[in-house]
Amino acid sequence: MYSENSKPYLSQIGTKKMEGNMQVSYSAKISKQKQYQEMMEKKQKEEMLQEIKDKKELAKEDAKKQSPAIDVQEQIQNYQEQHAEKTPRKPAFKRLKSFKEMGIIEKLEYLLHFPKQLPPVPCIVMTANENIRGFVVDLTEENVEIKLMDQLIVTIRISAIQEVRMIGI
Repeated sequence: MYSENSKPYLSQIGTKKMEGNMQVSYSAKISKQKQYQEMMEKKQKEEMLQEIKDKKELAKEDAKKQSPAIDVQEQIQNYQEQHAEKTPRKPAFKRLKSFKEMGIIEKLEYLLHFPKQLPPVPCIVMTANENIRGFVVDLTEENVEIKLMDQLIVTIRISAIQEVRMIGI
């Protein structure tokens, strides 16, 4: 067979030596210098656009100065702009008072018309003689009906009420 020094060897005469497929190109983060250059180019473009806008505005003003007669349309537009500036802009939403800022009647109306999606809020109605815990059920000009925790309904004169507080919140 083979001696210890000699090992089996296969001869491959017709094969080419294989070369590894090395990476030819690579990508890296944009250097700070390139970022700075891009930023400067953007600023230059913005400045050029601003100059163009300024030139257009100057041209419009010159055209207005040259023509003594202004169109009726322009007069109407100027008039509307002046009146639009004078009228104060109303906020989109009306600010609601907090419960503490409300008066007694406002508090009772708020508790009576509490959103139906939410559970009713228990309250304490304080008079000179007693404090009543319950839910506001009905409100008239002179009286308020309160449903107590034990399901009884009590009627109280509004003039006798000193304070109304919500409990449970």
